Order: sequence, then structure tokens, then C-alpha cells
Amino acid sequence: MSEKKKSDLGPRLLTAAVAIPILLYLIFVAPKWAFFALIAWASGTSAWEYVNITLGADKAAARWLTTLLGIGLMSVLYWAPASFLFALSAAVIGLMIYFLFKYESIETATRDIGACVVGLIYGGLLISTMALLNRDAGNAGPFWVFMAMSIVWMSDTGAYFAGRAFGKHKLYPAVSPAKSIEGAIGGFLSAILLAFLWDKGFTAMAGEGLSTTLFGIEALKVDLQWKELGIINILILTIPANILGQVGDLAESLVKRSHGVKDSGTVIRGHGGMLDRIDALIFATPWVYFFYLTFVA
Repeated sequence: MSEKKKSDLGPRLLTAAVAIPILLYLIFVAPKWAFFALIAWASGTSAWEYVNITLGADKAAARWLTTLLGIGLMSVLYWAPASFLFALSAAVIGLMIYFLFKYESIETATRDIGACVVGLIYGGLLISTMALLNRDAGNAGPFWVFMAMSIVWMSDTGAYFAGRAFGKHKLYPAVSPAKSIEGAIGGFLSAILLAFLWDKGFTAMAGEGLSTTLFGIEALKVDLQWKELGIINILILTIPANILGQVGDLAESLVKRSHGVKDSGTVIRGHGGMLDRIDALIFATPWVYFFYLTFVA
């Protein structure tokens, strides 16, 4: 292991040790509005990072506008979905009006507009389906969120270790030289196995009146409503989620590589930026939400 990697390991582990308990608290214990606030922060930060990568650090007004519009659209989608189309139209018109009067170069105006629109949707809106999943799945919402996050991150972890052990054939060297076909297969199998185990575990817990305490205070009490998915539904859930997650990872690598950027930001110490952490979730979560609405709800 290089000295740089050794020096990065400590901050990465410390960040994970602090962040994971907080994340689990916000998923399983905190009210749903608190989890919405977490996703809104992730959404706004991702939109900010995307515009910062594509347009540069000197475009502060464009970053702020895209970030605030992204959080605003997510809020409308969550709290007042019937008004979302109007809000989306207003956001796009607002961006066009801003650049109509504030563009710095006529040659780059459409590039700047495009970057902000993509940042609004890619960075800002796609991850909002995580909050919608938590809302619409009722008392099983936290478990669906946990399922989505864990299978995507298990895919990433499985791909890393399988790639290190068996990786010989590059997956997409022009965009991400370190990724291998063997690693991708390992990620697939790891995620499918984990989803199967969670399904069995959640099914066993269903209807039992789960209850936990935190510092002597009742933190979670729920009669879990979870119907066993079965292996066919698990495959329908996990295979597209894995494909989309890996495409999301590659898509973010493409954006960074085309602009000569190593990390999307510095918001998560030792882990880079928000996009570096949730790039796979951004693409995979909409499918998990669609799966829930189509096959479960």
C-alpha cells in the first residue's frame, strides 16, 4: 500500500465510523422529514458539485441557482407532487432567464445552460426517489431504503474485492481503468446474495412488532409489513439496480475524467465529494422505487 493510501485510510475509517450510525439513525429512528432533509442535502450538494466540475469554480451564481432549484424541485415532488410539472417548468424558465441576462460569452451560453439543467436533474432530482421510496413504502420504507443502499454499496464492495482477486479483463478502460469485468460479476453476485438474505430476514421479522431503545428511550416501534419477494423478484430488483449502479459509477467517472478532476468535492473527509459516494445510487434508486411501485405496492 502506498504512503498516500495509508494516510487516507485513517480519515476514511473515522468518517465511516461517524457517518454510518448517523445514517442508520436517520433511516430507522428519526421521523421521515429528517430523512428527507438528509436526501435534500445530498441532492443539493450533488447539483453543486456537478456544476462546479463542468463550469468551474468561478461560476458561483450558477452553482447556487442550480442547487436551490434542485432542492426546491425535490421539495415540491415530495410535499406537493401535483404541482411538480409547474415547478419544473418554472425552474427551466428561470434558468433560461438567468442566462439570457447573465451569460459571459455567447459562445458558451448553451453549454452553461445545459450543464445547469443536467446538474438539476442528474445531481438534484434522481436521488429524490430515495425519499419518495421511504415515504410511499409506509412503515416498511426504512427497510426498503436500507435494501436499496446496501445492495448498491455491496455491489461496489464485491466488485472491488473480486476485481483485486480475479480481475484480468478491463470493463471500460477509457473511462475507469481500474474496473474489470470479473469485478463487475463479483459485484452482481454479492448484491444478489445480500438482497436474498435481507429478504429472508425482513420476512422473518414481519408482523412481530419490532421495538428498540436508544439511551433508554424507545427509538423504534413498528409492525413491519414485509411480504417475501422470492428469488425471481430479487433478480428483477437487483440485476437492473446493479447495471444502473455500475453505469452511474462510470457516468460520474466520465464527467470527472473529461474535466481532469479526481474527486467531485471534499464534503466527505477521506471519501471525496457527495457524487463520489452516491453516483451509483443516483442511477439505481429510481429503479428500486419503480420496482416497489410496480411489483410490491
